[in-house]
Amino acid sequence: MSSKDTQQQKKYKILLIGELCQDVYVFGKVNRISPEAPVPIIKKTRKEFKEGMSGNVYKNIIQMLPNAEIIAHQNEISNIKKIRFIDEKSNYQIMRYDIEKPIENFDIKSIQFQEYDAIIISDYDKGFLTDSAIDYLTTAFNSKIFVDTKRKNLGNFKNSIIKLNENESKNSIHKHKSSKIITTLGQLGCTYEEKIYSTDTVEVYDVCGAGDVFLAALVVRWIETKDMHSAIKTANRCAALSVTKLGCYAISREEYENLRI
Repeated sequence: MSSKDTQQQKKYKILLIGELCQDVYVFGKVNRISPEAPVPIIKKTRKEFKEGMSGNVYKNIIQMLPNAEIIAHQNEISNIKKIRFIDEKSNYQIMRYDIEKPIENFDIKSIQFQEYDAIIISDYDKGFLTDSAIDYLTTAFNSKIFVDTKRKNLGNFKNSIIKLNENESKNSIHKHKSSKIITTLGQLGCTYEEKIYSTDTVEVYDVCGAGDVFLAALVVRWIETKDMHSAIKTANRCAALSVTKLGCYAISREEYENLRI
């Protein structure tokens, strides 16, 4: 990002609340199949560590919008770990092993009550956010609220823009009348208010974290323009770029500037 662009960019304040995990990528070489069972044997060569879930949303926003101040409330990263075993030659994911420990409920009193340019709820339904916390978050603030959730019952999310994938949207129930849904459709783009927003055709490499990228870009572009249609189109393009990369990918400001509409 140019210094001129940085100087012209307004300072924004964003509240981010949601579950955080550690993504571990174990790369290795697969040269043979186990004699004990028809499974590949991987010999580790290296490891990579990234922050996933709400951590991926955070990183994407801070890179797309460097002047943003993000107030984040998340669980301990050690609570959730996702370990992916990847063949280094093909980059094929052989297996994913998840470790989940109990998560303490979010203390709603820890939030500083002030004006935010946007509020993001990244809810993976792991126990961090209770129904009462969601009720409070979506009624106590006048800020625009963006939600990504794995819950089927959407009744507690009020006054929100809710991002769901196609399967989540089909299985969701009790959407509150004050909220609207964006349904992502993979390579087909997404739908919002009965309109289809197509996206770029790309060679899909890894869909990990694409929803987080979509959410982050949606929020950033809406903050900059207050135009939901521009925000959705930009989010589509950013998510399309992310699936051409391996693992959780954070869009740079330069990439975002080239992709935004």
